This record gives sequence, structure tokens and C-alpha cells, in this order.
Amino acid sequence: MSVKTAASWAALAQYVGFALQFASSVIVARFFLGPAEVGVFSLAFSAAAMIHGLQDFGLNRSIIGAPRMTRRIVRQSFSVSLVVGIGIAIAILLLAAPLARLYGNPDLFAITALIGVSFVFIPFTVVPLALAQRDMDFRAYALVDIGANIVTVGATLLTAWLGFSSLSLAFGILAYQSSRALFAQFVRPIWRVLPPSWRGTAGLFRYGLSASALSLTGSIGSRAPDLVIGKLIGEAALGLYSRATGLALQFRMLVGGPVASVLYPSLARAKDRGESLGPLYLRLTAALCAITWAAMAGLAVAAEPLINTLYGPRWLGAAPVLSWVALAQVFFIALPMQIEVGYLLGRWQRVIGLTMADAVISVGLMLLTAPYGLIWVAMSRVVHGLIWWVIHAAFVQGLVGFSWRELLTLYAKTALAAFAAVVPLLVSYTLWRPAIETPLAALALLAGAGVALWYTTLLAVRHPSAADLADVALGKLRGWRLRRVPTR
Repeated sequence: MSVKTAASWAALAQYVGFALQFASSVIVARFFLGPAEVGVFSLAFSAAAMIHGLQDFGLNRSIIGAPRMTRRIVRQSFSVSLVVGIGIAIAILLLAAPLARLYGNPDLFAITALIGVSFVFIPFTVVPLALAQRDMDFRAYALVDIGANIVTVGATLLTAWLGFSSLSLAFGILAYQSSRALFAQFVRPIWRVLPPSWRGTAGLFRYGLSASALSLTGSIGSRAPDLVIGKLIGEAALGLYSRATGLALQFRMLVGGPVASVLYPSLARAKDRGESLGPLYLRLTAALCAITWAAMAGLAVAAEPLINTLYGPRWLGAAPVLSWVALAQVFFIALPMQIEVGYLLGRWQRVIGLTMADAVISVGLMLLTAPYGLIWVAMSRVVHGLIWWVIHAAFVQGLVGFSWRELLTLYAKTALAAFAAVVPLLVSYTLWRPAIETPLAALALLAGAGVALWYTTLLAVRHPSAADLADVALGKLRGWRLRRVPTR
């Protein structure tokens, strides 16, 4: 499967998944759960996430990056994943009672326990989907994800309607993990390598422990802020923060996920062929930044009318948080796949060190700003993003060998196009209506004008991704036209 075809299937999965999750979140927020109830779930999920970040155990990268794949390696990988999945489930179950006592909320026990149970299904997902990625079979991967998302939305909405409150979101996680494990068996059936065998798995466990150190520190850096907000500010504030960060990350994955998902396999195959990685990394970074920087800028500027229209007035406190969080994403997008590239090129120890430093910085900034309120916490994410870029830029450049001049020129062109994308919104707010009064239909029209101005700017500044984006769009249009031509 070519990179473009893989990206198309990855895009389909991202778009359908985003649409389902987005629709579900809007319905749940408007009709069933308020900020405090979402905040309670976020506490349980964030605490569990600091453990379940180990779920992959480095097996995905190990399988994708292996020079050759054998039945023995697949069996060993599944066996290791089985131990890890059961271990994570037990650890989260043991965490449930102490977490409920720490925050003084008995509801946290059941929510955390249900999340823990869901991870017994992880071993039946990790290896099959890693094999699909290795084979660039993104069609199968996409179908598994789409099916799991459909089941998740159904389970979440049903249990929310039945009155399960915060627990309904945990039922959604259980539905996602179990259905994903089931559907993955139609892609790469794991029963073919049963029974499990732990003979010769010592190397995988050692590698996994190293990868887990990275996942653990990364999970602490990304999830500890939720625990700090929940303890120092409150569950309602955490609900607003999680709504804003969730929307920003979902939107980022929607627009940039298809490119990001094929970046690592593409680099791995290029490395196997002995090609220089610098030009390929810059090309993929250019495509990712061109799309996502403009999207994040638009999300930041349109945060208030979006939140008000979609989620309702009780969620308006999430709007300024969303603006700052969306702007912070620009820095994290600017150096994509830094962890995967480090692993691919054998610098995992350095990756772990940088991730640990980043976790300390993230939590430290959160502790400093939380006493001043939620807006200060959101602003600290921009500072965190800038520091993150500084400590990772030299590391990635040393690995793939891209040109600093080309990268900074790329950033300048991308930033100019991103600003052009939000000009219609800014002009409208100034000359027509304030942001809070802008209806959704007008917002959509202004966004469309922004897209046109964005692409025009990409062409004007000769952005390296302008031609690639045009090729993709024209290719889709030609395919659509061909499908409509009747055959005789």
C-alpha cells in the first residue's frame, strides 16, 4: 500500500471516529452530564491513564521496526502483552479505593474499577494491529477503529440515557476495548499463535521495560495536570479543562492524524532502504504543520461560539481554556513523532531522559499556576509547549539531519498561512458580530473562507506541501468522478 493510499484509509478512520466521538460528546454534554460529572470521570481516567500508558509495552514499535517478522516473534509479543494487560488491570483495580478516599468521592471507585477491567482485552488488540501497521494495511486498521467507535458511542449514550452519570463514560471505554479486540481478530487472528509461550521473551521484557519508562513518564506529564486541577481547583473546573483539551486533541487528530499515522512506518521503511531521513521527515512535517497549525489557529479563535453553540452556556468556561490549549498544540505539532524517531534510530535512553524532564516541567508549571485559577493553568500549557519544543528540537535534528534553515523557513510560511486562515473570523468579530453572537452557520461560512485564504497563501509563499495537498484533493475528486461514471 502506498503512503497516499495508507493516508487515505487513516483519514477515513480519523474522520469517522472524530465524527462519532464528537457527536457523542455533544449529546452527552448538552443532555446528560455537566462539568462536575465529566470532571469526576476525568479524575478516574487520568489516574488510570498513568498506569495504562504501559499497555503497548513498546510492542507496537518493536513489531513495526523489526527487520523481519516470524511466527515465533508474534507469539512472544502476544505472550508479553498478555502479562502486561492483566498486570495493568490488576494495578488499576487496586488503585480504585485509594483514589476514592483521596478525593473524597465514592463514585470514583466504580468508575476506576470499570476502566481497569477493560484492559484485560488489550493483549488481543496490540499485536494484531501492530502487524497491520507493519504491512501498511491501513484499510483493515481503519475498519477495526470505525467499528469500535460505533460500539463505543452506542454504549456511552445508552448508559448515559439510563442514568449512569459519570459511569457511562467508563462503560464507553469498556465497550471500545472489548469491541476493538474482537474486530482485530478479523484482521490478524491471534488464535493462530496460541497457546502463549514465554520462552525467549526476556529480551522483549527488557525492551518493554525501557519503553514503559518512557510511556510512564509521558503519561505522568500528560495526565498529572488533571489530578492537580481536580484536587486544587475542583471537579467542575477539571470537567471544563478536560472538555477543552479533549476537543483540541480530537480536532488535532482529525486534521493531522492521517499524516501522523503513516509518518513512522514511512520513516522505518526508508531507514531499511538506507535512504536519508531528513528530506522525508521535513516533507511529512510540512504537510502535518500546514494542516494542523491552521486548524489549531481556527479552533482558538472560534472557541467561544463553538462551545456556546455545541455544548451550551454551562460549558462556556471551557472556551478560553480551549483557545490557550489549541495554541499550545502548535509547538507539539512542530516536531512530530519525536519519540518514535528516537526509538527507530536507537536513542531510546535519550528519549526517556527528555520525556522525564518534560513531565517534571509540565507538572511543575501546573502546580505553580493552579492556585491562580483555570485560565492561568491553560496559559501555562503554551509555556510548556515552547519549552517542550526547545528541549526536543536539537535532539530530533541530530537524528534525522534536517536543515535548520529549511525547518525555520517552513515554520514561517506555515504560520503566515495559519494566520490567513483566521482573518475572516477576526474581521467578522470586529466589523459584524462579537464571537459569542456568531451563529454556527456563519461560523462555517467564515471557516470556508478561511480555508480558501489559507490555501491561497500556501501557494503564494510556495509552501512545500501546497502541491501535495492539491494532488491529494484532485486524486479524491477524480476517484469520485470515476465511481459515478456508469459502466456498460
